[in-house]
Amino acid sequence: MKELVSKIKNRQNTTVRIFGILTILAVFMTVLPFVEENPLTGIWALAFLGFFFSITFFIISLIFRNRAKKMDKLKTGEKLLVHLVLDSEMIKKYAQTLREESKEKNKAIMWVIGILFLIVTLIFLFFIEKDERGAFLLIIGSIVLIVFAASRFFPWYYYRRNLKGDGQILIGEKYAYFNGYFHNWDYPLSGLSKVKSIKTPFHGIYLAYYYTDRTWQHTHEIKFPVPEDFDPSPIIQRLKSTNKK
Repeated sequence: MKELVSKIKNRQNTTVRIFGILTILAVFMTVLPFVEENPLTGIWALAFLGFFFSITFFIISLIFRNRAKKMDKLKTGEKLLVHLVLDSEMIKKYAQTLREESKEKNKAIMWVIGILFLIVTLIFLFFIEKDERGAFLLIIGSIVLIVFAASRFFPWYYYRRNLKGDGQILIGEKYAYFNGYFHNWDYPLSGLSKVKSIKTPFHGIYLAYYYTDRTWQHTHEIKFPVPEDFDPSPIIQRLKSTNKK
């Protein structure tokens, strides 16, 4: 088991490095307008943008550095409650379930978007000139087509990505790793909403956590299988106790 855990890639570190490099580049962009005798000297708008981006990228790198440390604690076993390994059949069931659920959600969203665009289109057709209606309908149709294509593409994309996952499950009290994805509810204005065992569409665990960003509070749901001979009850009770749910 330890060998399998050691092979798990901590992708949070990759993100830290990327935004660390972007921070350095943004700092250069901030400084260059103040340096004499270069093409960017005196372009203060560039300095302002560079300062803004350097702060933004630096904060993002700090966030992911914190996530990377938490992932490392799971890998070392310091904060690990349980380590499970999914076989190929379990991964397939997991990926298929996510794809079907995503399709249903996207179908509902497409209906809502389609009706809204139809209403908006009908209203605006009364207020624009006849010679502009063709271009307007072309723009609206293109937007709907792009949204429709995205609703079809992303379920397929994540299905393929989940199929190629490593099948590793590391569950901690405040964060967890599922088949290639790291989930974290251990930060301000976030927490575990619900956790329970499930029997359909597979023997597994359902977990939901919430987080808050600039668009207010959101909930992320995870449904994943566990081996048939594994009893999830002790882990679920531990999570409820730790997160007071």
